[in-house]
Amino acid sequence: MDEHREGLKTALVIINMQQGVMDYCVHPKKVVSRIQDLVSRARDTGTPIYWVQDEREFERHSTPWRLAAGLEPQDDEHRIFKSYRDAFTGTGLHASLIAEDVGRLVICGAQSDYCLRTAAGRAAAMGYDVTVVRDAHTTGAETFEGQSLTGDQIIAHTNAYFATLDYPNQDFSLMRTDEVAFRPVTVDD
Repeated sequence: MDEHREGLKTALVIINMQQGVMDYCVHPKKVVSRIQDLVSRARDTGTPIYWVQDEREFERHSTPWRLAAGLEPQDDEHRIFKSYRDAFTGTGLHASLIAEDVGRLVICGAQSDYCLRTAAGRAAAMGYDVTVVRDAHTTGAETFEGQSLTGDQIIAHTNAYFATLDYPNQDFSLMRTDEVAFRPVTVDD
């Protein structure tokens, strides 16, 4: 991510990787594995990690509310609980990112077409540089107005949307898990 503006601290934002969501998503094991890799590399560099969980659909601490097996936040990582598709609405996400001096978000997770797309789009509109991890987000099949789409089609469309996102003086990217690099956080950061 060296091509991004200098001096911006990066955060990893993981959206809705909850058991009740993953039950309906395509490629859950692959996506969990890729997110585990991102989390491990973020931890190794001291990159702040934000775990976003939906509480509109799931009661806190219920089985569907819990994160997918293999994903476990550490005590020093941020937990964001939301009631809307938008991870910024009614939560402390933006304030926490400001407090951490974050200007770049690496976003992955579940419900590509809803919560991930909304959070990444909102982050871009708010002035953050955004990287969507193209192979570390997932969703399930949907039917709307008589049109059915597979989870894979929705993921591909979401990736196409972010591949061409453009705002003035901001950087956007669509990367595979293995392309994402976290810069070690220093005391000066």
